[in-house]
Amino acid sequence: MIPSSVSRHPVFWATVPFLCAALAGSGLVSTPAAANVLLDEPTAVSGYTYVERHSTYDSSSSRSVSAPCPSGKVVLAGGVRMVGGRHGVLLRGSYPVHSSAGDRWTASAEEVGAGSTAKWQLRAYAVCADKPAGLTYKQADSAFDSFSPKIVAVACPASTRLIGLGARITGADHRVGLNSLTLTRGLRAGYARASEAMPTARRWDITTYAVCADPLQQTFHESAWKHAAATASSKTAVARCWPGSRAYATGLRFYGSGATLDRLAPTELRPTPIPPVRAEGVAGLSELAPGTPATWAVKAQVICVR
Repeated sequence: MIPSSVSRHPVFWATVPFLCAALAGSGLVSTPAAANVLLDEPTAVSGYTYVERHSTYDSSSSRSVSAPCPSGKVVLAGGVRMVGGRHGVLLRGSYPVHSSAGDRWTASAEEVGAGSTAKWQLRAYAVCADKPAGLTYKQADSAFDSFSPKIVAVACPASTRLIGLGARITGADHRVGLNSLTLTRGLRAGYARASEAMPTARRWDITTYAVCADPLQQTFHESAWKHAAATASSKTAVARCWPGSRAYATGLRFYGSGATLDRLAPTELRPTPIPPVRAEGVAGLSELAPGTPATWAVKAQVICVR
């Protein structure tokens, strides 16, 4: 867990508009999906390493996978991707773990309700590096009750900037999932939204995590809107960094009604390592079965560092 020295301050839903305006299971196996990727040193961050791990590909009803940082490295950002199981899997968490036992990025997901026989896989991604100046891990928690939806914002200390963003849900298993993680343009804060995918009186909460550091030449990028207009539809948007930059925190913005967002689940929300041309932030949303006739759109966000 994040050490007790990390500040925990509840942020109620009514504070989200203010922050945004002011700061502009079981049966799981985690196995290496690929070797860790150590790239050339950038100007602002040293020791950059990209780590991926994945679960087995089967019909287990819940999964949790962690991508561990190499010894001596700290986790700065990360993400998640689901392969298969679309329209019936809830994202329960994608968040940093900073501890004396070693840093990692953890992803968790569960099938909705009684589940299905469909096979699926969960992948976790971690962006690790040498400890940058001013590194701070912050988190904020909602109330633990049956209210839905919940939105929780977390802000970085005044002298620092956002470099990683995550969230996780506790309680109401198989009934509640994350809908979105959103970055603010000022790189000072981010927020997460979660809601019931099926009615429940069970209590639950959401924790939003921010990784902050002294300014590292971060830049903020967004994709164009990707529109969906058919039931049981999925859409993926990609935000690209400038050439020579690396991707860190990844978020998404949503266009549509709150009732529609309640029926959507992220299937992918992660930074990529530098491909032949540019690093990217990838955001995918999928309608939960049986889908919704409403139109909606998704936009990917990414924080990049040169």
